[in-house]
Amino acid sequence: MEIAVWVLGNDRRTMIANQRRINASGSMRCICLLTSQSFEKAIQDIDSEEFVTPPPAMVVMDYDYARQVDFAPVSILRKNKKLAGVPIAFSVSERADKLDEDYFRNGAMIVVQKVLSDSDVLRIENTGYQYENTRVYQREIQKQLAELRSAREIYQLNKQLEVRNELLKKVFGRYFSEDVVSEILEHPEGASLGGKKREICVLMCDLRNFTALSERLDAEQVTSLLNVFFGKMIEAISIYHGTIIEFLGDGLLAVFGAPIESVSQSDDAIAAAISMQNEMVDVNQYCKEHQIPEIEMGIGLHRGDVFVGNVGSEKMMRYNVIGSAVNVCSRIESCSVGGQILVSDAMIKHAKSVVFVRREVEVMVKGLQDPVIVREVDGIEGIYTLELDHSFEEEDDFIAPETGFRLQLHPLDEKAVREFFILAEIQKLSKRRILVSVPMEQADELPELMNVKLSVLYDGIVVMDGVYAKVLEADKNIRMLRLTSPMGDLKGL
Repeated sequence: MEIAVWVLGNDRRTMIANQRRINASGSMRCICLLTSQSFEKAIQDIDSEEFVTPPPAMVVMDYDYARQVDFAPVSILRKNKKLAGVPIAFSVSERADKLDEDYFRNGAMIVVQKVLSDSDVLRIENTGYQYENTRVYQREIQKQLAELRSAREIYQLNKQLEVRNELLKKVFGRYFSEDVVSEILEHPEGASLGGKKREICVLMCDLRNFTALSERLDAEQVTSLLNVFFGKMIEAISIYHGTIIEFLGDGLLAVFGAPIESVSQSDDAIAAAISMQNEMVDVNQYCKEHQIPEIEMGIGLHRGDVFVGNVGSEKMMRYNVIGSAVNVCSRIESCSVGGQILVSDAMIKHAKSVVFVRREVEVMVKGLQDPVIVREVDGIEGIYTLELDHSFEEEDDFIAPETGFRLQLHPLDEKAVREFFILAEIQKLSKRRILVSVPMEQADELPELMNVKLSVLYDGIVVMDGVYAKVLEADKNIRMLRLTSPMGDLKGL
């Protein structure tokens, strides 16, 4: 697929030189537009659909020239319905942080040298190729819209198209840190289908009981809260060189050690997880200010071999990670409760810094014959020096319940509630935890990290039902339960 690139400026010699470099790639057709008059004529061709000058997938604009004409070409592109999303590259003579701010503020998606280097040509090619694929996808969606008869379906697809277009416009630089983007652009194979097997660290996080909470909030509240949450999490992951692979509803999947290999990926991933949990203090401050109930997040980390690379088709593809390590990470994350970070033994073994852990426990992972050792992380030393913030916990704020209250515990197999139950005596409780004792002969039915459904009994009568918890600690016939769904004011029992 050949894509069209417009080169706009008033320096004829430089423009023609850049045109030759772009055309030499073999996959791009470059059109030089010297002076505003030729640019405006090309815009008229697009509007009239005569296509004497083909629609561009990328516009390379001389920054000095654009500034001389008060960035009029940028304004024309943005106002034109057919070209509003076309990415712009400013070609500049010098780079600096302050200058880069001006370049991007005035409309650039990428910045290249005045005389294009090989790397610049690759950046232009990859950016234009991604935009052209987006434009093909838009045409396919629009074709589907034309074939639909239901006005409601058409409206919904139009809204989806608007959201998708907005996301695609912002995608560059949002999923990858600057060094990751540079690495991909320096290698042409970064824009091709395929990948390779690599040992990396996988991180998965998920908000607890957000589905139930979202049903009580309006759409604007849910969207705003998720934007605050994801903003904090993405920043923490980016700081420690992670790559966001996918948003999973109210959670996300990220990797460390890809696309760029790293000898410190285990340490970076653990540090990122601690930072993410600590950022939940600010997220819950937002909740408090907007009268939204407090939320919690669980995190799982695992290291292993995966396939990592571009998957999909030539028309649409995305960077993805596939393999059993992802599945194991998902299972580890599901074992965590709000505020916890659970990591596999492989993570600890490969860490170069001292990692502080509270405890370790064996868990059975679906699809694996042997149990997996997981550890609860509390901090990391070295260049990171991070500790998990436990201020939200009320471990010592226990009280004894009134007499007459007991718990009926139903262990869960996967997500299915088992019919049989265990009658437990409440020893003490706090806002999030309940310490209970169970019959010794049934204690083995409640191992650490087992999920349970509980009912509150008073004098043998069920007074509260449909509450879920996880066995956080197990010692003989004593179990510490950590609530994973709201239960109201436990201290009222």
